[in-house]
Amino acid sequence: MDKIDLEIIKELLDDARKPFRKIAKKIGISTQTVIKRYNEMKAKGTIQLCTIKIDLTKIGYKGTAHLLITSSLETSLSETIEELKSIQNIIIASKAFGDFEGYAILAFKDIEDLYEKVLQIKKLPCISNVEVSFAIPGMQHFPQSSHPFQFDK
Repeated sequence: MDKIDLEIIKELLDDARKPFRKIAKKIGISTQTVIKRYNEMKAKGTIQLCTIKIDLTKIGYKGTAHLLITSSLETSLSETIEELKSIQNIIIASKAFGDFEGYAILAFKDIEDLYEKVLQIKKLPCISNVEVSFAIPGMQHFPQSSHPFQFDK
């Protein structure tokens, strides 16, 4: 990884569908160089997936709930995470550190939808406890529009 690779990644974080030609022009290198380096980073696993940003409010969601989860003793955390991923509107489900073993983000259309989904999750045999915090309108864009990575220049 060098400065050029980092610049390519930075441009793709701003817009995963940005044409290689525009990236090349902005960085000051050839389009073929961008394509070659992009393909190398994909082959090495540095770039795993290019994705889109979604404004959840434009597709009917009013907010997101952040779920802090404790697994039951009878199930492994991996099984719990897989169970959570199978629930409609779960955007993220992952392991966590600290007082809780799992973390999930749930998009909801209204308070009743949030209530029903949380009850559905609490009824899973792999779940011991769920704590919920939410905001309305919540996270409108996912992933967030500004990328969280700082690159040294």
